[in-house]
Amino acid sequence: MVYKLIQYMLLLSVGFSAWIQNPSPVLVRPFDAKSSALGGINSFENSEQSSVQFSYSVSKDNILEENSIVFDTENKSYYLSYFGVSNLDNTIDAWSDNGDGMPSSDEIDYTRITSFSYRSISFTYPVQISTSKLEIWPTFSFTSLYEESAYSAGFSISKKMHYKNTQFLLFIHDAISSKRWSTNRKEVYQPFLELIVNSKFKNTTIFLDGILNSSEFNSNIGVSFNIHENLNLRGGYAGNGGFTLGAGVKLNFIELEIAVLPSDSLHPFKPTQQFTVKLLVEKVLSASKRLSP
Repeated sequence: MVYKLIQYMLLLSVGFSAWIQNPSPVLVRPFDAKSSALGGINSFENSEQSSVQFSYSVSKDNILEENSIVFDTENKSYYLSYFGVSNLDNTIDAWSDNGDGMPSSDEIDYTRITSFSYRSISFTYPVQISTSKLEIWPTFSFTSLYEESAYSAGFSISKKMHYKNTQFLLFIHDAISSKRWSTNRKEVYQPFLELIVNSKFKNTTIFLDGILNSSEFNSNIGVSFNIHENLNLRGGYAGNGGFTLGAGVKLNFIELEIAVLPSDSLHPFKPTQQFTVKLLVEKVLSASKRLSP
């Protein structure tokens, strides 16, 4: 009886929620400079050794700031991301309407303009189901906007497939995902599909990405050239963002990545550059032991 009541309450809660498309799904946003340089395609490559990766990106005029940390072990990865916009103008209390419903310069009290910020922190990691070779990605987020905040939880599903030198990665994003605001507004995110394909040909790897949601289809392409054992040049085209460029350098115990993205006056929140530093944990510990007296 109790379980039936809980199920009924959950269904009732979902029924009264707002069904929307996730405005910023964490697994679709580029996690590092490599992904950004490849047209925004996350490759989700398995790490051969333990590492800690730090990434930082910023938009033109420093409007948006984004950071991420990825911790890789030999069999699992953990993703922590943050992005936010600071000092947005709040003119709600500064406008005194004369009754025509149209703001004009003589109706604005500039001394009453305040500011607010938008912040979002997300955490996710893959859990492999051995029997079906599927991966479940539990995702947890906290968002703050002006004086309100929200918590969200859900999961995505992915499956990897291989054919010769090609890997296919199919995602069902937001398979079940919802957000609850401090205003008591409930949101349920609509699921959407993503297919990531990468093929290796000697020193070149080609990446293709297609994203299909309820209203549109977006595609991205990226190419990585391994011109030296420790140097990669990358380029790509994001269907909704233009051409991208980048490079990666591997040193003894550190890997450096940089991406340069086109600025767009119509999208001031889009990052224009991204930097990534990846530390190989075992090599760092080994080097520190050699240097210690």
